[in-house]
Amino acid sequence: RKGRRSVIEIEVPPVPPSDIALAIFNFPDSKWIGLPIRNGAKVPDDEVGELGAYISSRNAGRDASDVQRFVICDNETITMNLCTEADLGRPLINDRDDSGNPRSFASVVYSDYLMLSRSGIGYTRLEDKERTDKKETDGDAWHAKARTTVVDGATLEWAADGTLTVRYYVNTTGFYCVDAASTGDFNARVEWHNVNGLLPASEYPKMHVYMGLMIAYILIALAWAFMSWRVWSEILPVQNQLLGLIVLLAVDMGMNFGFWKYYNSTGTPSIVYSVFTLVIDAGRNSLSFFMLLVVSLGWGVVRPSLGKTMIRCVLLAIVHFTAGCLYGAGILFRDPHESGPLGLIYVIPLSMSLSLFYIWIMSSIITTINMLAERQQTYKLAMYTRLWRLLLVCLVLLFGFFVLNIVYTLSYSRILVAARSWQWLWFWTDGWLNLEYFVALCVILYWWRPTMENYRYGLEELAGDEIEAAEREQAFIDHDSFDNPRMGENLELDDMGEMPKPRSASVSGDAVQFVINDDDDDEDDDRADAATANKTNPPRYSD
Repeated sequence: RKGRRSVIEIEVPPVPPSDIALAIFNFPDSKWIGLPIRNGAKVPDDEVGELGAYISSRNAGRDASDVQRFVICDNETITMNLCTEADLGRPLINDRDDSGNPRSFASVVYSDYLMLSRSGIGYTRLEDKERTDKKETDGDAWHAKARTTVVDGATLEWAADGTLTVRYYVNTTGFYCVDAASTGDFNARVEWHNVNGLLPASEYPKMHVYMGLMIAYILIALAWAFMSWRVWSEILPVQNQLLGLIVLLAVDMGMNFGFWKYYNSTGTPSIVYSVFTLVIDAGRNSLSFFMLLVVSLGWGVVRPSLGKTMIRCVLLAIVHFTAGCLYGAGILFRDPHESGPLGLIYVIPLSMSLSLFYIWIMSSIITTINMLAERQQTYKLAMYTRLWRLLLVCLVLLFGFFVLNIVYTLSYSRILVAARSWQWLWFWTDGWLNLEYFVALCVILYWWRPTMENYRYGLEELAGDEIEAAEREQAFIDHDSFDNPRMGENLELDDMGEMPKPRSASVSGDAVQFVINDDDDDEDDDRADAATANKTNPPRYSD
């Protein structure tokens, strides 16, 4: 938001009075918090890892038993010339590289020692340095008044009751840490204020993802409606159903965008909104897989009814809907930074129901493909073959998603993993499945888009037997030949209710066959010679 900045705000009340060593830093700079010392000398930079950990593998296998890490400036470190008396109590910062030059940090590192007075207003080491630099000699009077001081990396604000508020302004995107230590008990409140709103930074990209998908589905719905209007007389029922699904998806993405927008504005998710959104998500996914399953079983293509199989399809859809609700509840109401085996409770049921759907769909498509091949329905066969290949790719991607998601969920509790991958947390929770679904649906919509040749792929056209199927296929081939300028028009039935017979092919047995051999060429030559002879010698007619 214009005129605002991201800030980390720490409020420390005066009760109980305490002295606190405080450090605020970006995680990549964590390796420079504290000074690792070996034999009186600082450990080289390439032997220090995140959080100041000593990396023995980079030092010829030497272990860390002889390495001592100092993190607070005290009398011992002052004696070792690691800090000065002016820094007493502050966290130590390794601000010089191996060559002695000033180190470049990912973000400003705030290191201070807060001294809350037992009576009145306290002060900090950085404030004291600021007072000294300004040559203010009356230190007692300066410490006793309410004030706001700008120090290196932060703004310090003391209230009249002795409450200290530290504001650390964030200028670089990162994983920021607040580290505090004291010899006694103390109370403090820490808040992270994002410039973009009240959402956690790891959740904020979801707003853009759902907004983008909502706009995309709206544009697809408008384009689909326009194409349907152009060939309204040729439109198929399944294409109307797909339009309804696209509209439902646009509403679903809009609801998700509204949920995260509300969350970002208020700082808390609406329980009613949350339940409504996750139910729509689960219903959309279950309905999509259910439609794909019954089509894969050949419903409306080779089977007018599925019988008791339809009941099993419905039951699986209900199970998947329940697993989807559980998964959505885990995503919305569970802390994404909380990891461990508990996170698998809402991942495993969804993965199992999805696996059942995919196994059943893939096996059903293979059966339908074989049936269409026997009936010589080439156009529908090509459509189902492409669909089978697409689902195979989606299945591989889905399997990879769940394997990686399980590994990521179990490892996110490690601070190193969380710090390096928090910007991609949205992708594992919401991004992958939604984007994979979007791409797969767009491919299917492209194949089944409304055109002037709809009846080639008409799912409602059932062939009574193989001979009728072959007749229909040949009729479409003849109808769409280059000699016929009316490509795409409906094939009309004759007075007997039958399809018109093909003009240049015969149907025999279970297939349409076109045989071209040398005998045909000879016959063509004979007919050509006969035609020439007839022109020269006109036929004679006799009574």
